[in-house]
Amino acid sequence: MTAFAPVVCALDLDPASEPALVAAAELAAHAAGPLHLVTVLPEPEPDAYRAPSDSEAAVRAVVEVYVDRALGTGACAELGPDIEVVRQADAAAAIVAYAERVGAATLVLGTHGRRGLQRFRLGSVAEGAVRESSCPVLVVPNEATARLPGRGRPVLVPVDFSPPSGRAVTAGAALAALTGAEVEALFVMTAVSEPALALAGSLAVTTPPAEPAEADLRAFAADRGAVGAGAHVAHGDPTVAIAEHAEAIGAGAVVMGTHGRTGLARAVFGSVTEATLRRLHCPVLTVR
Repeated sequence: MTAFAPVVCALDLDPASEPALVAAAELAAHAAGPLHLVTVLPEPEPDAYRAPSDSEAAVRAVVEVYVDRALGTGACAELGPDIEVVRQADAAAAIVAYAERVGAATLVLGTHGRRGLQRFRLGSVAEGAVRESSCPVLVVPNEATARLPGRGRPVLVPVDFSPPSGRAVTAGAALAALTGAEVEALFVMTAVSEPALALAGSLAVTTPPAEPAEADLRAFAADRGAVGAGAHVAHGDPTVAIAEHAEAIGAGAVVMGTHGRTGLARAVFGSVTEATLRRLHCPVLTVR
């Protein structure tokens, strides 16, 4: 068993979210580990009529059809995934709880899903899962064309020399080794103003460090398992620079570290990771 399996994939059963399932099945195959599929239904209103088609058994049958449509006829029977149907108002919490219960090594979700069978937007659910999940989360845009990294589709790891970005490099190197891809490290130079002390009436300004050489990036990556990684330095808004560089090199995935901030801390500091998720057209693996 590798570090990426078991794989849990959250399904909203919208046809536009099929790339997430394709990526999850491919990752499970690479990792030679089990695949779990979880669908969350909203809790019914008290005394509300519940149609037979809304039962857990009926939804499992829909999931099987969905899998065959996305992966090919007979794929569900061949893969034999564990299928779980959960009823809970908080979809992100239900997905994360299920992933923890089965010991998931990777949680896979689509993003910007339309309102389908489950009547929630998987885009917001994906962001919630990124913040709450203790295991890495692979977020796959609905419009993603490349399923996973591979030859000619490198793994891009944005680096800021922090511990979270170091963990991202290690995860990116493991993903590249699993899929036969190269690793590219990217540092974005920017002056960041953060209203960290806004409530106290002052503004904290973070001054960027001296610009690192590409050799510094390569050494940082090599120390964390990505020996021979490419290195690039860009300037500007990190969310824009990361997305533009990913597009330019045809990245198969971007791997990013996240601090998992919530509540006031998240409101004050924001999140480069979540902002970048909205710009990228390739899968994004977030690592806490």
